[in-house]
Amino acid sequence: HAARAGYDGTKADVWSAGVILYAMLFRSLPFGEDLLRCPRYQAFQKWYNDARQLQPPLNGKRNRRAFSDVSLDPNYDEFDEEEMLGPHWFFPTEISAPGRDLIVAMLNPNPHDRLSIEMVLHHPWLQAMNSVNQRESSMPRMSGLCISGT
Repeated sequence: HAARAGYDGTKADVWSAGVILYAMLFRSLPFGEDLLRCPRYQAFQKWYNDARQLQPPLNGKRNRRAFSDVSLDPNYDEFDEEEMLGPHWFFPTEISAPGRDLIVAMLNPNPHDRLSIEMVLHHPWLQAMNSVNQRESSMPRMSGLCISGT
């Protein structure tokens, strides 16, 4: 497979979109400019590599960080919450388990194992956002309504 052998621009795009999503949600960048010298990135990369080695306690369950397709599973158990959704210091404020899962999967340090664009679009967090937006867009709009006295 030729794309696995060399540079895959779409995987770099997923990384960039993950950085932008993080910045939009938390008003800061996840890492410094120079990743090779960024202690925060180095700590995240170590966490990711360690998390990839963990075995889920449930029989037959696969590790979210070792298999990117598991990120499409909308079910999060205690193991996922504690071990798979990013180091506790990585997210500055509360975000849902699916939101953490998506960002961490998009920022996978190994581009070969990173989510594809298609997988990002099918991730449970984006699917939930899409259904909320569809519900809101089907509501009647009150455009052109004038409110007097204000």
